[in-house]
Amino acid sequence: MNSWRPYPLLRLVFPFVAGIVAEGYFGSSGDRRWLLPAMLSVLVILPMILQQAPGTYRWRWIPGIAFNCFLLIAGYEIASLHRPANKPDFLGKKPDGLFIATVAEPPANSNSGIRVVLDVRLRMESGSWKNVCGKAIGYLKTKPGSAVLYYGDHLLLRAGFSEIKDNSNPHTFNYSRYLNNKGISHQVFAGMHGWRLINLGASGIILRMAFQIRDRLLNILRQNHVEGKEFAVAAALLLGYVDDLDPELCNDYAATGAMHILSVSGMHVGIIYIFLEFILGFLNRNRLGRMAKALLLLVFIWFYAMITGLSPCVLRSAAMLSLPIIGKSLNRSPDMYNIIAASMLFILAMDPFLISDVGFQLSYLAVTGIILLYKPVYDLYVTSSWLPDKIWSILAVSIAAQVATLPITLYTFHRFPNYFMLTNIFVVPLSSLIIYTGILVLFSATIPVISMLCAKMLIAMIWALNSIIHLIEQLPCSTISDIYISAGEMALLYLFIASVFLFLTLRRISFLYLILLSAILWNLLILEFKIHRFQSSGIAVFNDDRTALYMFSVQDKAVLFYGGAARAGTEMTEKSRAMASAYMIANGILHHRDFWLLKGDRPVEIAHGFVPVLKFENFIQFSGHRIAMLRSAIPKGFNKHLDVDLLIVSGNPKISIAEALRVFHPAEMIIDGTNSRFKTLRWMKEAAISGVHCHAVTESGAFHKEF
Repeated sequence: MNSWRPYPLLRLVFPFVAGIVAEGYFGSSGDRRWLLPAMLSVLVILPMILQQAPGTYRWRWIPGIAFNCFLLIAGYEIASLHRPANKPDFLGKKPDGLFIATVAEPPANSNSGIRVVLDVRLRMESGSWKNVCGKAIGYLKTKPGSAVLYYGDHLLLRAGFSEIKDNSNPHTFNYSRYLNNKGISHQVFAGMHGWRLINLGASGIILRMAFQIRDRLLNILRQNHVEGKEFAVAAALLLGYVDDLDPELCNDYAATGAMHILSVSGMHVGIIYIFLEFILGFLNRNRLGRMAKALLLLVFIWFYAMITGLSPCVLRSAAMLSLPIIGKSLNRSPDMYNIIAASMLFILAMDPFLISDVGFQLSYLAVTGIILLYKPVYDLYVTSSWLPDKIWSILAVSIAAQVATLPITLYTFHRFPNYFMLTNIFVVPLSSLIIYTGILVLFSATIPVISMLCAKMLIAMIWALNSIIHLIEQLPCSTISDIYISAGEMALLYLFIASVFLFLTLRRISFLYLILLSAILWNLLILEFKIHRFQSSGIAVFNDDRTALYMFSVQDKAVLFYGGAARAGTEMTEKSRAMASAYMIANGILHHRDFWLLKGDRPVEIAHGFVPVLKFENFIQFSGHRIAMLRSAIPKGFNKHLDVDLLIVSGNPKISIAEALRVFHPAEMIIDGTNSRFKTLRWMKEAAISGVHCHAVTESGAFHKEF
């Protein structure tokens, strides 16, 4: 018997996802809208031809191969169609002018300005409005009395949109990639007179209403004196509102493995479902009542998903709950693997780029891990006592989810919470009580006495939750940090976990061989990395807007130069140290020494016997390469001609590229992050005219070169 036969939808996911991933790697080429109809025609005609052919049974595999090819191409083409840059009216092709845009997400309003995601719809061309597509981050200046923006409002903008470029440092959060995965490719800065609210009728009425209801519910919490960190956690837990979460609180939750509590996910949607199932239980008496109950459950769950912002985790949960609700109303019980596959196909068909969203990946991996691993883990300990059984049940769920998400967590977040099981023993039941109490606060708003009493209980429970989280975070060795693995190592770790699971469940020797193979390949990757590190030396110029930060490395040692002409003090900033530390740990650099750039070192090796770096005033000699640092205007009458390999422009000097090239003859020019954006863009244009290769870290990210 074919073991895949009970899971038809699961079989469809793999080629469809492969098509989406292929589009991300290889990009789109040309207009191939004819391809899908052509493939569909082949799928219709092919079985008819094969039925007439002799020995039809021998060719039974051909329609299956053709259908998988169709799904692969469908995933590729859907991803291509969703990519705004592939459309003829893409915003980036004509980014300047007069535009009409719609507020696409609830904006962040403040006294000085508004940060908002804009869906650009129209552009003025030759006296008429033309369609345009593309999303952008808008930074709008305001003044006292300016209009407050809401989701669905329309704006008239006269401004120039600029592309959001990858200017990240290695092994740090890539903000531009994060925005691009959400379809946001540009940004715009508009002064007080560069934009205004226009009345075209709000768009997205349902979502607008959902966000307005969320604001009213948040106000109910405020009116009941839920404030500070308690309000931030309550708003995040109940309504997906995370704007008030402070970094210290987020760090405590992340370090203890409880960060999933602060984002509305499957657990939250499941609790809401259980609450609604109990409230609507009276409708189970007849078939019509069950149908009405199913409809109400679907409406409430999807409306709650809208209120919480339709995050990938909530989308997954709502989609997965919808199928059992429909099946239950029809006396059907769909298989969980088919439910997971159906929800994934539905969500990715609507937005294929969610496949690269970490929240989406973690959500599906966690729920799949729980379904696969929960029972085997739970069966490891059997007890008839109620309390130990409940505690072990919570731990089994935690272990199953942690194992399934471990490789991608290490790859993305570079840390592991050692006390995640201890955390979940307290967090899971307490967060469930908080959600139920929060629901009572919101539903009893019209009865002040009950609402206030419930609010006091809510505040006490959130305070207890925060205190427990903080206490666990303060325990010795609560977190293993600075874990950097490559994409290949992540894939091998998943192969190892899958092989161990299959070996323990199926008891086949072939899976033991696969375990050994994955372990050998892992060690070969580590060996290759160490050999490469042993043979390499290089220079890195980091993107730091306040401090010049350069690194010179040989094998597992490095010298850091920091500071600049405008720097006050001689200590490296915490931000600079963090970005340099991430780079060194990820690249196997174990030892380093720091030097302040303005220190008057003599023309000898700064780190004799450590790293062969020679610095004299504004010149550095490293590994046979000459580097000059241009930090001020060149004195008049200075007419020397200096050949250098790299010229680093730093500290915003008053100089033109033509003036610099009269003295320096660099093979390559680097503009570090301490220069203004205006001068950086001007220098880049001048360098292009002069034929000198120029790398600006604020535009293209950190500079890195190996010798």
